[in-house]
Amino acid sequence: MNNFVFSKSFNINILFVFIFSILLGLCVAINNYVFLSVLLLPFLLIFALSINYIYLLAIYICTLPLDFIVVLEPIGSLSKILSFLSMISLLAHGLYKKKLLAPNKLFFPIMLMVIFSLFSLDWSVDKSETITRISTLIPLFCFYSLTSIFKFSEKDLSIINKSLILSLTLVIFISLIQYFLGIRFMETGRLTIALLDKQADPNHLLVSMVLPLGALIMFMDSKETSQKNKIIGILLLLFAVILVLSGSRGALLSAIFVFLYWFIKDGLKLKKLLVLLFLAALLVIVYYFLPSSLLERYSVNNVMEYGGTGRLDIWRVGFNAFLHSIYIGYGFGTFSDVYDMYVGKTYIDAFWGYSKASHNTFLRMAVELGIIGLFLFLWIIVQHINLRKVDYYKNNSVNQSRHIANMGIIGIIIGCLSLDVILFKYFWLTIQYSSIVYNLMNRKEEN
Repeated sequence: MNNFVFSKSFNINILFVFIFSILLGLCVAINNYVFLSVLLLPFLLIFALSINYIYLLAIYICTLPLDFIVVLEPIGSLSKILSFLSMISLLAHGLYKKKLLAPNKLFFPIMLMVIFSLFSLDWSVDKSETITRISTLIPLFCFYSLTSIFKFSEKDLSIINKSLILSLTLVIFISLIQYFLGIRFMETGRLTIALLDKQADPNHLLVSMVLPLGALIMFMDSKETSQKNKIIGILLLLFAVILVLSGSRGALLSAIFVFLYWFIKDGLKLKKLLVLLFLAALLVIVYYFLPSSLLERYSVNNVMEYGGTGRLDIWRVGFNAFLHSIYIGYGFGTFSDVYDMYVGKTYIDAFWGYSKASHNTFLRMAVELGIIGLFLFLWIIVQHINLRKVDYYKNNSVNQSRHIANMGIIGIIIGCLSLDVILFKYFWLTIQYSSIVYNLMNRKEEN
C-alpha cells in the first residue's frame, strides 16, 4: 500500500515536471517573456524566501559599478537582474515576516515626480521617447519604494555599508590594473573599466563612488584597530589616484565636497587635517605625472575655451528651450529632441552636433518637466539630506550612516551639475540608502 502511494506521488511529480518543461520550452520558443515570468514567479518567490534579502542587496551594491555590462540581451545588465531579485526577496520577506512599514515623508515627492512624468506623456514632443524613459524610471521607483517601506535592522545597515566599501575597493583595483595594462576610455587616455567589449563612462563611474567614499571615510571615524585604519588610508590614497586618472572634473569636485563635509561635520581635528594634507600632496604629485591628454582636461584655459566640452553651449540651448515652456516642459525623456528644436534658434559659440544630452540633471528636469518637475526634483534632494542633530552616542552606527547618506547626497548634487543622473541606478541607490537610514533613526527615536 505504501509502495502504491509512493508510486502514485512519484508519478504525479514526474507528470508535473513534464508539463512544466513543455510550457517553459514553448515560452522560450515563442519569445514570450510575459508568460515565462508568470510561469517562473512561484519559483522566484520560493527562491526569494530561501535567500536572505540583505545578501542579494549587498551583491547588487557590489556589482553596481559594472552596470554598463549587458549580460542577457533581452533583459539587460547583471545589476538589473539583481535589482529584480532583490525586489522579489524584499517583497516576499516583507509580506511573510511582516517587515513592511508605512511610507515615510521622503516617499511622497518621488511619487509625485513619477506621476507627473507619466502625465507628461500627454504633451510630450516625442511620445515614443517618453515611453522608453518611463519604462526605465518605473522599475527604479518600485525598487526605491520597497526599500523605503522595508524594516531593515542595524545589522542589515552594517552589511550594506561593508558592501559599499567592497564596491569601491573593486573599482579601485580593477580600474588600476586595466589602466596599467594600457586599457583606456575610447583611446582618450582616461581611466575606466572595460569588460566584454563594453566600457564604463569615467564620469558616471567615479561619481557613482561618492556614497561608497562616504562609507569608507566614516569607517575611518569608527573605533577600529590601527591595522584597519592603515587599509582605509591606502584605499583613500588609491581612490585619489584613480580619481585624477579618470579625468572626471565633476567627480573630483564631488569628492572634494564629500571631504569638506567630513572635515566640518564635528569640528577640526589633527587626524582630519593630516589626511586632507596628505591627499592634497598626493594629488599634486600625480598631477605632474599625468599625460598631456589628461592635463588638458584639468586646464582652466581649456575648460574656458571649450566650455566644458560643449556643456556651456548645450546649457544655453536648454535654458532657451526652458524659457519657451516654463511650467510643464516638453515631456519626460525628450531633452535630445528639444535640443534639436532649439539649437538653430540659440546663439552658441560652436556647433556641437544634434541630439545632445543635457549634462545637467537640474536643467534636464527643467526642460522636460518644467518648473514643476524641477521643484519636485529639488524637493527630493532636500528631503533626503538629514541635518538634524541626534542624541545617540557619537559612534552609533545609525548616526554614522546618517553622515554617509549626507555625503552621498551632497556628492550627487555636485555630480548633477555636470551629468544627467536621473535614470542611473547609483543616484537611486543613494536616495534608497538615505531612506533606510531615515527609517532606522525614527524607529530609534520612538524606542
